[in-house]
Amino acid sequence: MSAWSTYQDRIDAHGGSKRDAAYNREVRYINSKLPDNLSYQMVDIYPREYGFNISSDDVVQHRIFQNVAIIDSDNLNEKTICSMPTEDIPLGSLIFWMDNYWLVTERDANTTLYTKGKLLQCNHLLKWITAEHEIIEQWCVVEDGTKYLTGEYEDRNFVVTRGDSRISVQLAKNKYTSILNRENRFLIDDEDSPHKLAYLLTKPFKKGATYNGEGTYKFVLQEVTATEYDNHELGIADYYHHFPKEDDVPSTDDTKQDTETGGKKVWL
Repeated sequence: MSAWSTYQDRIDAHGGSKRDAAYNREVRYINSKLPDNLSYQMVDIYPREYGFNISSDDVVQHRIFQNVAIIDSDNLNEKTICSMPTEDIPLGSLIFWMDNYWLVTERDANTTLYTKGKLLQCNHLLKWITAEHEIIEQWCVVEDGTKYLTGEYEDRNFVVTRGDSRISVQLAKNKYTSILNRENRFLIDDEDSPHKLAYLLTKPFKKGATYNGEGTYKFVLQEVTATEYDNHELGIADYYHHFPKEDDVPSTDDTKQDTETGGKKVWL
């Protein structure tokens, strides 16, 4: 190796310009100091396009074990997450950490040195059924929604008293959530509740927190009356529209098999 090659290698190691030298210096500092910090954690990251049916072999192959820094905030259900240099944290990803699922709801577009994002702690496993009779399950963030408009206009010609609970639901954008609209109903309540509250999606606003085709949706739902077709044990609205009870359909082998399996399940 010539003297010039040795000199060029030393220049490349430190950076060909002052900016490159500053970048390399920061990268070396983070890589050497962060692993000793208490905020240094290993998490499981499920990218939004692979965050379903987590127990399947196909999705497990796309699960990412990644070392990150998680910084606490004054709100205990909110965290700041920072990646190591040259690594990424996609917006809308589902993260498993500390025996809880967390949703990446915000992501800094400036990823020059590392990726910085905001985590919200998921508190509900939302379930619904698609037109193709697939049972979808997706972790989401449910909050009180009384401060939001419902997204509907109603007159005053009511003859009965109705529930007026209102909630907001934030969940990742993917091929299953992007088709949700005002026709979708959900059962959302405490898991131990024997009779869960039913909600109708009344404000399917999808552009508030999506960038470059990825992100999250924040829907507003209004309480509606539960029906006989809702399965409160499984927490799925309109379940018996897709999988009728044995008493409501002819007793054939095909029908019996369909009601027992409950359709194909997809977990997001």
